[in-house]
Amino acid sequence: MKNWIYNMLGVGLSEEDMANVEMPTSELLTHVTIKTVQAGTILGCLFIAPIFRGVKGPRTLEAIRNSAIRGGVIGAGVGAGLGPVMTGLKLKGMAEEGVHDRCYRLRFNRNQVRVDRGWFLGTALGVGASYLMATPLQVGLVIGSAGGVIFAASFNCLRGGDKHT
Repeated sequence: MKNWIYNMLGVGLSEEDMANVEMPTSELLTHVTIKTVQAGTILGCLFIAPIFRGVKGPRTLEAIRNSAIRGGVIGAGVGAGLGPVMTGLKLKGMAEEGVHDRCYRLRFNRNQVRVDRGWFLGTALGVGASYLMATPLQVGLVIGSAGGVIFAASFNCLRGGDKHT
């Protein structure tokens, strides 16, 4: 996974290093779990919890904010649990060469890598900011995670889909 980490950090890798997928199953598991955590955080924070709070009440800004943070944390937890299950279902009956090929193509997908970098950076900055401001770390975790993904995805859209450059 060393080359996956280097690619995620933006270290320039040769074609040979990019093709060297040392642990394809672990790499795919990591990718799918990251994606399900990202999706769970955004769905829980921005959609499910605020809608639930709007229907159930109270409808104060503080109650909506608290529900959004809680929904994001729950969504991230659900995503972390779903990732391995979804990977297991995907791997069922898939040849090792197919897993390797999928990981190889994901390494070259600049949009995917950019969103994952945004997620890592946003989460780290959010948690760090929460720590420095003495607020609960889950506030920074959810806001940073969702913000990093949304920012990177928006950047990808503005770039016009440079998927493999």
